[in-house]
Amino acid sequence: MTRIKRPAAALGAAALLALSLTACGGGSSDAPDDASEDEFCETFNSIFEPFGEGEAEPTEEQFDEFKDRVAELADVGTPDDISEEQREGFEVFVEAIADADFDEVDMEGDTFPGVSEEDSAKTEDFANYAFEKCTELPDLEDLPTE
Repeated sequence: MTRIKRPAAALGAAALLALSLTACGGGSSDAPDDASEDEFCETFNSIFEPFGEGEAEPTEEQFDEFKDRVAELADVGTPDDISEEQREGFEVFVEAIADADFDEVDMEGDTFPGVSEEDSAKTEDFANYAFEKCTELPDLEDLPTE
């Protein structure tokens, strides 16, 4: 499974798409900050769908669909219970994906061009927030023991 898809499968992944990106461009800071939790989670959970089960290297078409869904996430915005640092991570994520070019993204690597440690920590914080808020984990009592 490639690294760009692993965070979707690894529910508690330390970083969303291992993004540690610098913010460039504009727009996501204008994203709503009072989104309903349901709408935020529905949109967030849909962003990885273009990659399917992650069995093959992503295509440019899949990446473009991913970018479109991240743009939809920017239109939805974040719920009002998100911390300032998590919100900044959301903004970094949205802007970086909007500016990403398929040919320049290393699908096997850990980062996009323009990595900063500060933005990486914020984006990781956003990823943790989104996965915790939006991912339903099975009840441990319901899992098979053998």
